[in-house]
Amino acid sequence: MSKLIANNISKNFVIEDYEIKVLKDINLDINKGETIAITGASGSGKSTLLQILALLDKQTSGSIHLNKINTDTLSSKDKASIRLNNFGFVYQHHHLLEDLTVYENIMLPLQLRGDISNSNTKVIELVDSIGLSNRVNHLPWKLSGGEKQRVAVARAMINKPDFIFLDEPTGNLDKKNAENIQELVINLCHENDVAIVVATHDNDFVNILDRKYILDKRGLMQL
Repeated sequence: MSKLIANNISKNFVIEDYEIKVLKDINLDINKGETIAITGASGSGKSTLLQILALLDKQTSGSIHLNKINTDTLSSKDKASIRLNNFGFVYQHHHLLEDLTVYENIMLPLQLRGDISNSNTKVIELVDSIGLSNRVNHLPWKLSGGEKQRVAVARAMINKPDFIFLDEPTGNLDKKNAENIQELVINLCHENDVAIVVATHDNDFVNILDRKYILDKRGLMQL
């Protein structure tokens, strides 16, 4: 079973001569298939923690282990491979490529991985599962905000990752579209045995996840 472990993670930023302590002694175990919420005030370090867990940023101290491997021992190329093959990402902004269709945006991670076998079937099945079969050849500017975020979720899922990191995924959506995204994420993750870690202010989202944490200046505490 895939497992991601954060051991005593701390993160400091130095601006001129001033040191800002953002994260302090964070410990978190994430098992494949779990759903985890991280909440907290703006500026508490939620996004920074997700970036470190996803190997997009480097902690000041502590370690991240993936399947018992200390990721500090890995090369940049190895970490990039993990992000492509084992991780998925969804942000508050959809970050779709505006000159690519829905189909092409979702296909992109498969192309980056060089996985073209049955790729058309994989994309079409995923597009159908997010309810956008009639939009598959549309460019992003033709989609609503909720539809764009559905495509972003599908893109994160296409490589069948072990873990998906979601940073305020419903932050730009109205209540109805937020609920739709929450339901979509939960259903897809349960169907594919994917762990999700969600940084959010959305209490409705927090309440439907398995484990709930709050991050503040004292650290990360389970609710």
